[in-house]
Amino acid sequence: MGLFKKLFGKKEATEIPKLETESTNQKTDINFTDLLYKNAGLSFEKQIIFNEITGGSSWNINLNEGKLYFGELSFPIQVIGSLSFNDYSWMWGWANTKSGIPENLLIKANELKSFGGKHQIEEFTDGHFYVEEGFEHKMGMIAVGLLKADAYFCANYGQGTMVIAINSETIPKVEFDQLEKIPTTFPQLIGAIELDHKASFISYMESRKLDISSQNNTIIASRNGKKIIASFDNLSRLKNLQAEL
Repeated sequence: MGLFKKLFGKKEATEIPKLETESTNQKTDINFTDLLYKNAGLSFEKQIIFNEITGGSSWNINLNEGKLYFGELSFPIQVIGSLSFNDYSWMWGWANTKSGIPENLLIKANELKSFGGKHQIEEFTDGHFYVEEGFEHKMGMIAVGLLKADAYFCANYGQGTMVIAINSETIPKVEFDQLEKIPTTFPQLIGAIELDHKASFISYMESRKLDISSQNNTIIASRNGKKIIASFDNLSRLKNLQAEL
């Protein structure tokens, strides 16, 4: 998890697009793990961009202002939830009624709760539950994807870490026509967190709006004559990743 600490937060009034949900409570096939595979790739690339502009600067959060500060840079935030280091449990911001978090900073957490209710995803509707190491980063990446946020940050407050989502014009956007970062970004991702390599790669390429073709265990993602070629073994583990740019 060392890479995650570096990119996503040290362990120590831009509008976010509204999250779309279905109008029924029927059970769907989607679950928390599916959402992780679907959103991890692009969210991870966004985190790299966020880290590039914030660097190793010290940070501070002002909940009354609803902002995260890195030196002279400031970013509007939404509180998603928090992880306790005492018992390794997750609590959603909307469930933490004693924290005094301003209601306007919980808008997106409540949208995720609604999404979980529509799709019957336990991790989105249970207010407080025990988790494994790294859960805060998984939740952060999913939140970035579902909310179309620009980044997330894990703000360590000693006894735990608060996960916040960030949308800001200050953060450069992913350049979808530029494929050069993919061959280094994806190996970093799967080296930092346990994922289904093949499923996560396909979703990442789809999020990058590339044309995808497959033959046996080889996936080719392309645009404008540029190609990213990935081969996998029978257990969906990445064997080789190359670019033809």
